[in-house]
Amino acid sequence: MGAGEAGRTLAQALERQHGSQCLVVGFVDDHPEAANGSRDKVLGGRQDLLTLVDKHQVDEVIVADAPSWQERLVESLCSNGHRNLTVRVVPSMYEAMIGRPAFASVDDVPMLGLTVPTPPRAYVVAKRIFDVACSALALVVTSPVLALGALAIKLTSRGPVLYKQNRVGLNGVTFQMLKLRTMVADAERQTGPVLSCGKGDGRVTPVGRLLRKLRLDELPQFVNVLRGEMSVIGPRPERPCFVQDYEQKVPAYKQRHRIRPGITGLAQVNGYYQSSFDIKLRYDLMYIFNQSVMLDLKILLLTAKAIFCSGGS
Repeated sequence: MGAGEAGRTLAQALERQHGSQCLVVGFVDDHPEAANGSRDKVLGGRQDLLTLVDKHQVDEVIVADAPSWQERLVESLCSNGHRNLTVRVVPSMYEAMIGRPAFASVDDVPMLGLTVPTPPRAYVVAKRIFDVACSALALVVTSPVLALGALAIKLTSRGPVLYKQNRVGLNGVTFQMLKLRTMVADAERQTGPVLSCGKGDGRVTPVGRLLRKLRLDELPQFVNVLRGEMSVIGPRPERPCFVQDYEQKVPAYKQRHRIRPGITGLAQVNGYYQSSFDIKLRYDLMYIFNQSVMLDLKILLLTAKAIFCSGGS
């Protein structure tokens, strides 16, 4: 992508370094008139990219576009000697995925890989051991609280104690997530699937409001963790109907399903209950591309702080 100087330089470097092993199919550029000698290999614009990938059976896409106005502005701000000037940038979806990039080069042209990094095997095993141990301990320690909560739900409103809802998990597989019921029975009978509006949601029962405030309604999800459907830390699992809508709006949303969803996560400790899905997605992508023991510990500490220092919704 990008038939300008950066793109042409990279194409030449690929052909020099790899010869017959690498075939540059062509360029994608919205302004082919600026492609100079490469204009004959400009196959289409950005809107044609997915079609061209399928048509030419492309194995790898390299983004070598010209700097955006945001990048040029940041370069200008950072190069004018304003030593006391702080510059902050709201990351785009792809920028959220390069927090810990894989470095590579073709000839002398630097590149960053956006493929989801494979976490070390030791980290994956340790995280699963932690999930099982933490969930078993949590269920044992909180069993009296769960019993009291279940009794309160049963005595104050009709309907089941546990609420089961389909959610999308690892690799897009649907599972039933468990919660203590906090709303009236058949809360969506008239409205269909809708997101809760938080503290002002009239469908929440008085007992349910207390359970949400103390975040006790989430405790049954430790059973999902023991089953291997969830992890203690990861992106919150979403409902299939909303996932389908989000994936149409932002294709990068599918990246969330590369790891197990979690009870808590980076989006939960940094965002708000009513944060938009694309804001939460940025946090989720930053977690997926930067998984580590230290980041998990930080999320756990921030979760504990949120539980004991603020009220839920």
